[in-house]
Amino acid sequence: MDVTAYIDGLLARAERSPLFGDAAFPGLYPLYNDLQVLRAKLEQPLHAAVIGEVKAGKSTLINAFAGGEISPTNATETTACIMKIAYSPEEKAVLHFSDGTAQEGTVAEIYELLEAHHGDQAFFSRCQDVEIGRNLQGLRHICLIDTPGLETITTANESRTTDYFQSVDVVIWVFNGNYLGQCDVNDRVRQVAQMGKPIVAVINRIDQVDGDPQDLVDYLDDSMGIYLEEIFPLSAQKAYEGVMQADQQLRDESGFTALYTYLDEHIERHAGDVQMDSILASAQVLEDKMNLLHRQTLEQIERKLRTYMELDDQIQYNGRMLSEKVLSDTREWLQRHFLSRAERTLYSQISAGNAFSSSSQEELQRLLQKVLSQDAIRGEIEDHLQQLSATIRTDWQGRLSGIDAELSHMYEQEQEKNRLEMVQLPHGTVENTGLESVKSSVLAAGAAGGALSIYYSAVVAPAAAHVTLGAAVSTIMPPVLLAGAAVGLVTGYAKSKKVKTQQRQQVQDVLGLVREKTAATLLPALKTYLQQLCEATQSEAKKDFVEKNFAGRSVEDLQQLVQKLQEITRQNEAVIRVKA
Repeated sequence: MDVTAYIDGLLARAERSPLFGDAAFPGLYPLYNDLQVLRAKLEQPLHAAVIGEVKAGKSTLINAFAGGEISPTNATETTACIMKIAYSPEEKAVLHFSDGTAQEGTVAEIYELLEAHHGDQAFFSRCQDVEIGRNLQGLRHICLIDTPGLETITTANESRTTDYFQSVDVVIWVFNGNYLGQCDVNDRVRQVAQMGKPIVAVINRIDQVDGDPQDLVDYLDDSMGIYLEEIFPLSAQKAYEGVMQADQQLRDESGFTALYTYLDEHIERHAGDVQMDSILASAQVLEDKMNLLHRQTLEQIERKLRTYMELDDQIQYNGRMLSEKVLSDTREWLQRHFLSRAERTLYSQISAGNAFSSSSQEELQRLLQKVLSQDAIRGEIEDHLQQLSATIRTDWQGRLSGIDAELSHMYEQEQEKNRLEMVQLPHGTVENTGLESVKSSVLAAGAAGGALSIYYSAVVAPAAAHVTLGAAVSTIMPPVLLAGAAVGLVTGYAKSKKVKTQQRQQVQDVLGLVREKTAATLLPALKTYLQQLCEATQSEAKKDFVEKNFAGRSVEDLQQLVQKLQEITRQNEAVIRVKA
């Protein structure tokens, strides 16, 4: 395979993607940048990173390779920098800063500068790396990189080390034999291996460990062997002494000869092949991640659009349920509670037998007019509406919160599915890739934690402000108040012992008419109000949803984006089928 043409093709695909250059979808940026790094590496020497925990002996091992003290063995975590050791006809050292500036000097001068800023975390946070050039034949085809420890007290060091993983070809992972098995680094080793980086393991300080070194090799092979190319027990200190003293026996006893021979036969002599295989593997990983990024982004935008369209149906359904409940409760109130106090008062007067005579309908009419005054009827209705308004708000809020919870749960499930896909991707990792940006992207973000914003302050309150219950039912008052004229129904009485029964019946007729007129105007007004509240809520919910989830995009724009992503996904799937 022409690796150069392959990577160039991936770069072109990324540039043609509708996500490329779109700030709302940052996930493609790190993948594209990693491809550019790989493209540049095709013309660079092999890069071998020496990685491990603090005090594992990384620097000592590098010094043994170099044949002199290149990387300081006593550097603390606050002064440690990434050391790039490469071939140079003349010895030199360059300190690169993250702002693009640099400071040149001899190796000793640069180390003195680092030591002078001992403990100055602000200074070292600005340091990118230290490039050291030495005239050593072993460095002509390989660049050694000494990294700060992974288990550091300075998180910035760990971050810089992690950033270099993508740029190296081979990893020499140094384990401290004294603490092997006590520190769980499986996840970190797996993370690097999943980036397509071959790992050669070194169990250092083997001379300080009791027992057979092979037992440690077997233990490491059992626990992490799947991620490792080879495992070497070694004493870096003895190796350094053997190199400096030109003591071949000491070099052999230290285990350095076996390691050096392996690197020479499998890396240095085949640096080009190793590098090409590493670059190809990394490029294939990035292609898989690009495909997954596009597919998952498509799925999440489609979910957003479906949710947007579903808001109408869900709010309408819950609006109908709320309306049925409110109207049913109001009917019950009209029958059981409205004018019940007036009814008790009138019946009490009739039962007493002294409120009015059997022949005086005027007395009954006056009592009815008093009990059924406009103020009395208005007061009862307004009290009910005040209670009803609070009930509607609470009920509506609960229903909308239920919608939000249901939709959020669906998003959480989808996010977990996507996470599992990322983990299960061959040579895939979530961290330090564009896949992590699927979660944080504005348009592709999940809705967990109420991201729909269907809650009172954001949706219900604005809707209720536009549609008020008082305004909706204000029109019912005049017709209802006219019901007082129903007292005119009271007519003459038959002069018999059934007068009280007749009076009760006439009271029932008058109260029934008032209730009927009230129901005829109140219930339609309530129904209209609830419909308007539902429509206003729909409008506010969709508006708020777009603001929170679409980053200023229109629905039409996203639908067009979906079409483009669907086409890309189909093309990617076709390529995968051909490869299979």
